[in-house]
Amino acid sequence: MHKHIDSWKNSSGAFEQQLARNMQELNGQFPPHWVHFIDCLKKQTVARVVDIGCGAGVYYHISTQMDTEYIGYDYSQHAVDLAIKTWNGNFICKNYQEITPHDIEEGDLVIGNALCDVLPNGDECLRHLLQLESNNLLIQRIKTTQEPSFFTEYNAYGIMTYEFYHNFEQLTQDIKDYGYIATYHKLYDDVFDLELNR
Repeated sequence: MHKHIDSWKNSSGAFEQQLARNMQELNGQFPPHWVHFIDCLKKQTVARVVDIGCGAGVYYHISTQMDTEYIGYDYSQHAVDLAIKTWNGNFICKNYQEITPHDIEEGDLVIGNALCDVLPNGDECLRHLLQLESNNLLIQRIKTTQEPSFFTEYNAYGIMTYEFYHNFEQLTQDIKDYGYIATYHKLYDDVFDLELNR
């Protein structure tokens, strides 16, 4: 068992800090992964955004501003309560591992924003998202490496969490095995958004 696996889950303060930062970003310059998310909504016909690991829920606000239905899942009740209080939107407390293909509808855009990259088992998380059978996946802020997949630990918002790096060859093979075509969208340095389509 990884000792920081529930650090996000158990911290209301981390999500409150995340929300405060998101509010500043909404009133200022959008970060590059938000801009890319908006571009994806503009260029695709999206019936609903399914946000897995939604945190404080800012993508609800962005989605509804673009007249797109939204549902957000997070394993932290703190995050879900804060998101509902802030946005009055559709948020459910559920671990990504509990989400099944039955939760996904035709026309959904499934998003994992800062999900795989803050877990020590990022490859396992990504494979779970791939098996949800959505035709459109957007996995945001992926880090890759030529080394075997690994994670480091670091402090964010006053909690210890993880930074996961996917072995590029294994990532490519996993995507192929599940029948997706990948487009890498560089955000900065070695950080990418991964658009996956069937």
